[in-house]
Amino acid sequence: MKKIFNLVAVGMVLASVNVNAQTYVNEMTQADVERDCYIEGGSALFNDAADAYYGDGSYVQKSSASTPTAFIFNRDIWGNKNLTGFIVNVLVPNDRMDFDQFIKIEYSTDELNYQEVPDMKVEKSYDAVLGNNYWIDVWYQGALPEGVKEIKVTMVANEEVANWIPCYRRTEIFYEGGDSYEYVKPPYLMIVPTEFSVDFETENYSIDMAGSQNASSTIEVVDNPKKDAVNGSDKVLKIVQDPTDPNWGWDNADWFGVAIGLLSGEEEQLTEITETDGRYLHFSILRNENSVFGMETWGGTCSYKNQEIPFTGSENWQEVVIDLEEYIGSTFKQFYFSPNEKFGTDNVAVAETTYLDNIYISDVATSSGIADNVVSTSKVWGGKGALYVEGEAGEMSVYSVSGMEIGKYALNGFLQIDIERGIYLVKIGDTTSKIVVY
Repeated sequence: MKKIFNLVAVGMVLASVNVNAQTYVNEMTQADVERDCYIEGGSALFNDAADAYYGDGSYVQKSSASTPTAFIFNRDIWGNKNLTGFIVNVLVPNDRMDFDQFIKIEYSTDELNYQEVPDMKVEKSYDAVLGNNYWIDVWYQGALPEGVKEIKVTMVANEEVANWIPCYRRTEIFYEGGDSYEYVKPPYLMIVPTEFSVDFETENYSIDMAGSQNASSTIEVVDNPKKDAVNGSDKVLKIVQDPTDPNWGWDNADWFGVAIGLLSGEEEQLTEITETDGRYLHFSILRNENSVFGMETWGGTCSYKNQEIPFTGSENWQEVVIDLEEYIGSTFKQFYFSPNEKFGTDNVAVAETTYLDNIYISDVATSSGIADNVVSTSKVWGGKGALYVEGEAGEMSVYSVSGMEIGKYALNGFLQIDIERGIYLVKIGDTTSKIVVY
């Protein structure tokens, strides 16, 4: 359950103060809120002894989904010292892609007019046990400009969403003379700043068809229908979009597609996009028809934006590279690919088939341009934390996808190379193969 802080008198007002850290904390119980906050708009629904999530069993909700409910925290609570920063925690169901749309935070320097907080950071923290496989803990935090006298936290109105979303569970405020605000990394924010790589050769991925109720459109991992110099992999993802599908998700055939994630245990890995580890998304595509191909990032802190890519169909594999520069510093769990964002608009009358493969992030902006052929005299495959090779080639080389040489090795029979997970290029003689280590 939550930690209860000592109460100390400040003038005629009682405040909840962390005695170890000089900050103001409100645990959003009915007593705490009614003592310290001014409630504006709708009325609040308190849950002081509810089931505990992330160690917290008390939170407040809107009484009505159609009415916004705001909580104003004024500097009078802790002795008329201006605010310097804040952390607000709310609970939201983990299937909400719009997890950051339920709270609005503003500040005031004159206790009358409000402005939105600049450079506020919003992150979702998830632990399956603490969240009971349902709730994420959303962290809103940021530094405030000079002279701020109060902040207003509003649970926004949304008639399409139940009144119990979100559950507002905690507020911490930093003020002049107390502890300085510094960014606090959420404890269950599992950012893995390593390369995202999925090639469907091993079961280290998740695939979810979105935009259809699986009536006649399909997604499945199949044998590569055409091995060539761009993609010689054995397994690829096949996507079939059927115009007779009677039950499009979101009632829109244009939005049909597939979400692809890299598994870490039973959950999709949360990956951070960085300049160092790579900001360029690469993927191979085999598709005969021209289309407007769509790509989105799902989950994490990446802001929603649909990337529309004019695509020219071909009977051969092509490699596509997308610059994710605007997402640097953000996180994601899945890439969402929509093969034809004009499928419904253009009233396509025949089924379209798209194959995807070799989806990875790299620091290289150009396509690999390296042949990906089957090695005829040697066998190369990836495993958990290792590359395996069988053959009599004499010498082989291993490269990263950016072209950096990892090492040269003598090959005479069987060879195991312990290596970090990712996509590697293995060159034996005149042949180069892409291999995934998971």
